[in-house]
Amino acid sequence: MDSQNFCEKCGQLLSENAKFCPACGTRVPGRSPEQVEEEKAQVRTFMTSRLKWAVALMLIYSIPFLIIGIWFTVDIDNIVNTLMTDPSLADYIEYYGITYDEAHAYVQYAGIAYLVSSVCGILSSVLCWKRKLYWVALILCIISMFTGVAGLFALFMGLFAFWIILSSKMAFQEYSEQLESELEKIR
Repeated sequence: MDSQNFCEKCGQLLSENAKFCPACGTRVPGRSPEQVEEEKAQVRTFMTSRLKWAVALMLIYSIPFLIIGIWFTVDIDNIVNTLMTDPSLADYIEYYGITYDEAHAYVQYAGIAYLVSSVCGILSSVLCWKRKLYWVALILCIISMFTGVAGLFALFMGLFAFWIILSSKMAFQEYSEQLESELEKIR
């Protein structure tokens, strides 16, 4: 057999189209410059498309949170009146001794939390879309995730978006030189 069919590092038998050794991960030499450039383009495209997932995840919860936050802020008195007069909540309100002013403050805090979470999520998604200001996008994602008062849904979506942003650092414009230097190692 031809020596190109074996890994130069570990001797593993390679398939004809292998780019990497399946045993040790060593890159298979001898690819054409066109193949190398195509692989680099695929890496750039992959890095950019990953950020689109972060954008989508953040917008999935940020836009509804924005609507809820605006609703809580605009219609706070009606919401509190409804809560305070709801017969199914009467025992709870009486047991905990919740006053109208306390309920008003709770709803107001929830509305503010929804607004902060949604605005931070939307800003982070815009930065990811534009691929600018990596650290700002990451911090805004964290703030959005932890101010989301919808609990586990926001936390799950935020953690996933955070992981995508964190692992796509070199897709941001300020790290493009670092990405290109890493891509130059592909031969």
